[in-house]
Amino acid sequence: MRKNWIAASMLIAAILLSVIIIAFYRYGLHMGEDEKDYINTIRISAILPHKDDGYWSLVEEGYLKAEEDNKDKVDIQIYVPQLNYHVDQMVELIERQVAAKVDAIIVQGIDNNNYSNALKKAIDAGIQVVLVDTDIREFPEHLYIGTNNREAGIRMGEELVKITGGQAKVAVMSGDENYWNLEQRYEGLLEVTDQYSGIEIVRLDYDYYDALTVVKIYNEILEENPEVDTLVCIEGTAGQTFGVVFTEPLEDYRHILTFDSSIFTEAGIRNGILDGTMVQGNYQMGYRSVQEVIHYEETGSYTQNNIFTPIYWYSKEDLEDENEE
Repeated sequence: MRKNWIAASMLIAAILLSVIIIAFYRYGLHMGEDEKDYINTIRISAILPHKDDGYWSLVEEGYLKAEEDNKDKVDIQIYVPQLNYHVDQMVELIERQVAAKVDAIIVQGIDNNNYSNALKKAIDAGIQVVLVDTDIREFPEHLYIGTNNREAGIRMGEELVKITGGQAKVAVMSGDENYWNLEQRYEGLLEVTDQYSGIEIVRLDYDYYDALTVVKIYNEILEENPEVDTLVCIEGTAGQTFGVVFTEPLEDYRHILTFDSSIFTEAGIRNGILDGTMVQGNYQMGYRSVQEVIHYEETGSYTQNNIFTPIYWYSKEDLEDENEE
């Protein structure tokens, strides 16, 4: 009886082993094309600082179009923190992608030690790190794709001079401290305005990417610095807010210059509230970053380490030209 039990056990074991060998042969050594494609797919995690209707949504469109055009090569997952521009939450998202061993992380650069350290760990793990929109100072070799922000600030300064005739009391609205792109824009703006004695930068305020704070600062300037006649907004929230809140030309300020195009800033320009806006190549940032990740995986290098996307000034004249067409 014992011999029969042993023989039966050995037979069952042999059958199971045969099944395992066949399965391994079919799905391991000789997996189908779909399985091969999945193994060779470049896994990209793109982390947006927040969802919006005019800036990062266009960057995301670029990601998704690049994925569509290279669907046999890449798989892109997009992540957003629960709170807008919440650095700790973005750090956590980066750490999750490192743990998941993705091939590339595309994210905005932020000058924050924990943030930079999380990205450095990704690089140490062999993961590509691509910074879009904002670069990080003194960061290991990486790819940056976005605006040449100092040049954008210079362009903004030139438009300010042209619009005001070189005579203005200016209040500047920025987004937040420790964002190198905003600091570069401000430096570029000052590089131009310092050449004109008739232009005075009276104050610099941070709106923290919050529409209510924009309105609060707007009113504070009127109360505390009534001599200010011109607002220059070097990030997008302020311009979009003015385009939503106001529907008629303002008596409080002679001129308002803004950054970034959206349906709201366009409405502000059309209604005569805004003189114009500096448009960035948001879509190109997203699309080109994916293309460069693919290029690196295939060749071991990027086409270049700094890729500047286009900028241009958009005003009511451009709107009128489009309407004529």
